[in-house]
Amino acid sequence: MQDIRLIVVEGGSGTGKSSLARSLQERLQPQQWLHFSIDTLLYCLPPSVLDMANQRNDWSAVDQNAITRSAYGCLHTLIDHGHRVIFDCVLMTERSARELLTALQSYRPVLVRLTCSWHEIERRTIARGDRTIEEARRGFETSGLFLNVDYEIDTTHRSSAEIAESLVPLIVGSSSHDAWQRSLDRLDTGSVQQPSYDP
Repeated sequence: MQDIRLIVVEGGSGTGKSSLARSLQERLQPQQWLHFSIDTLLYCLPPSVLDMANQRNDWSAVDQNAITRSAYGCLHTLIDHGHRVIFDCVLMTERSARELLTALQSYRPVLVRLTCSWHEIERRTIARGDRTIEEARRGFETSGLFLNVDYEIDTTHRSSAEIAESLVPLIVGSSSHDAWQRSLDRLDTGSVQQPSYDP
């Protein structure tokens, strides 16, 4: 088994990334894994700014590039100080995929993609009430276009606990997870210069 320090869970809004991350945290014990995402920093913003972004899909007051860079910097600090991390994200563009690969390539994480039917995503989005249907649809249409993954899972009819129960043995029992390198090759980023993130 590889000494895995980072699991990336990628998928559109409403596919169950946060729920799966929490279930993985429980199933992976006694190892302690932190759950971190770009949303962790977004929820540090003033509530009025966050509401404008989430409820009206107006991101004009948010420096999304700075938030993303800061999230990757935090990830570096957490892992370099001995933590294991489950990081969930939405990758809607090739640029965002390249940024992820570039920033985190040295950790060679396990890549997991979650998918879900549009009908179920729409139902979940309406039920949670903190995202717009427009944002959810964009994630549904674009997520999964830019990365190869080690595991792809449809969450439409499966609970996060059930998925974690079947996924953890695959992760800990495999001697190699190579989707990271295949993604690098696919996007022709190669062994690129990694940004410096100082604590």
